[in-house]
Amino acid sequence: MGSNGLRFGFAGIFTAFPAILFGPLYGGITSALTDLLGFFMKPSGDYNFLFTLMGFVGGFLKGLIWLLLKKAGKNTAKVGKSIFAAIMCVFLAFGLSVTISLNKDGLMRGLIAREALIPEKEVMVEQLKTDDVGLPTKFVGMLTSSKGAKSYRSAFATNANLSGLGIAAVGLLGLSVLAVDFIIAASRKKKYEVKNSVVAAGGENPIVSSPSASQGRKADRDIFLKLLISMLISGIIVTTINSKILIELYGIKAPFLVYWLPRLAEEIIVCTLHAYITAIIYKAMEKLFRARGFI
Repeated sequence: MGSNGLRFGFAGIFTAFPAILFGPLYGGITSALTDLLGFFMKPSGDYNFLFTLMGFVGGFLKGLIWLLLKKAGKNTAKVGKSIFAAIMCVFLAFGLSVTISLNKDGLMRGLIAREALIPEKEVMVEQLKTDDVGLPTKFVGMLTSSKGAKSYRSAFATNANLSGLGIAAVGLLGLSVLAVDFIIAASRKKKYEVKNSVVAAGGENPIVSSPSASQGRKADRDIFLKLLISMLISGIIVTTINSKILIELYGIKAPFLVYWLPRLAEEIIVCTLHAYITAIIYKAMEKLFRARGFI
């Protein structure tokens, strides 16, 4: 989709720190300056102030959501995980429903849609008007409705793969992230319990059973989720608005969902990666500053 479409990078890690350390305003200013400096250092098309403005909005939201999560109650992490899991389950269920529907309607075999199985546009349009095909199949047909006869079959297959396997993969990825986080948390808890039992067996006081130590470990486990929620919400909002701007700005004829879905998947993947890396750096910085008496 061009340089203004899908783009992977690590700038989000470094623009996150001003937002979470100093507040929403600093996060917004840093993100806006990053967009502005990035354009002058490596221009990609004409400059548009709207993207700089959306950079500010994204950085501001990231800092604001982080601040709200920090001030929220002790059940924030559990509630956040539940909401995130529910959203990922919806993604997974929707993607699977599209894949199952297309297979049932004979337009797909297995997980990948192929152009050879898609009828010509005239036949397909008439088929979609009947009740013989499922709603998920009609959804894919709606996304492809603007395509001409020559590109219809190829576009239908692409939309089917994005709506089916693509969205299901995003949901599965999100649930995998939660599973990894759960395994790591359980492993750490078991590790501390073993240490306590060994120390207690030697007649010494447990070294990790104090309330402050437990709270510290819980804070470490929660930091990734709070970062992920902050980055995901702000990232999805900005990506959605930027997608609309790009469609209007460049006269893109693709339906909004077709243009937005791959960008949404990219945003979820990148935000998850950024949140993990940011959490590691954040905890390393905190440990260093505490050791040196700065905090």
